[in-house]
Amino acid sequence: MDLQRLTESLQQQILQQDGISIEKQMNYAIPVHTLEVKYHPVMRNAMDILMKMMLLSFNKAKLKNAELLADILLVEPLFIHDLTNKMLHLGMIQKEETFSLTAKGKAQLESGIFEEELEETSYFVQYSPVHEMLLDGDLEQFEELEQFPESFPSVESEDIKEIEESMLIDYIQQQLAAQPLAEDEVPQFITSIVSSESVQINDVPVVCFIVNNAKEDRQFARVYNTLTGAWDSKLEASLFEMEKNK
Repeated sequence: MDLQRLTESLQQQILQQDGISIEKQMNYAIPVHTLEVKYHPVMRNAMDILMKMMLLSFNKAKLKNAELLADILLVEPLFIHDLTNKMLHLGMIQKEETFSLTAKGKAQLESGIFEEELEETSYFVQYSPVHEMLLDGDLEQFEELEQFPESFPSVESEDIKEIEESMLIDYIQQQLAAQPLAEDEVPQFITSIVSSESVQINDVPVVCFIVNNAKEDRQFARVYNTLTGAWDSKLEASLFEMEKNK
């Protein structure tokens, strides 16, 4: 990335507007964390008739022995045994003195869909503590930069506050949904996060301008985020407030 060339291009873009002048230009950097997010993907499957009949039986009858269902449903005992163990493992049923449905099992029986938790996997995301949100962009574009600007004035610490689990789930789910599936592949879903850990911090340059609008007799800030490749309203508001109070 050539910051000088980018700055000149952005200046030309700003000055194309009538009555606009640039009062001040600055370069800063913001920290962006690469997070390794670990989770168990969930596969959702339609229930077959045997699973539905077993769940209905466990819900209505007080059965101490699951194999009794083999005679009732006219099914091989081995099938009943395997499916009972599977439903216990998935948390759909529980066994005390008798079998009963869990809240999860009742909800899944009603929907006709059961969820199967798969092996733990990881997904890497980029998080900006300044924005308190996840950012898209290619960090590799900054690898050849020999010198980075000083930190953005409002950055007091690179530490991350607690990140909302729903933010991570929604973001990763959207990314997975956008990927094409193989012919025999089943869509996977995320219902909870096991852990999220910062594994790397990168400095991301931002190109800043204080701009004067002579026609409207006002000043405002423009900040270009080089990671996202777009003007950044969050940083613009922060920068303008700091410059105004100087």
